[in-house]
Amino acid sequence: MMDRVVSWTSFEQEREENAALDYWLSRPPEERIAEVERLRREYIANLGGAQRDECGERLCGPLLLVEREER
Repeated sequence: MMDRVVSWTSFEQEREENAALDYWLSRPPEERIAEVERLRREYIANLGGAQRDECGERLCGPLLLVEREER
């Protein structure tokens, strides 16, 4: 059995370590949302048959809402 690994980081640390984050933060909100939608559709398309039938056109599993400080 594998142990679960969880790590905590700040937005500043993540920004320093992740060049893709800088790119996506530079893009307009509409483009970022469109990419999330494209990834969601790709995820749904690649699900196995039983899971796809159960989920339909939405994501399976719980949704976590995160409150962020305003900049």
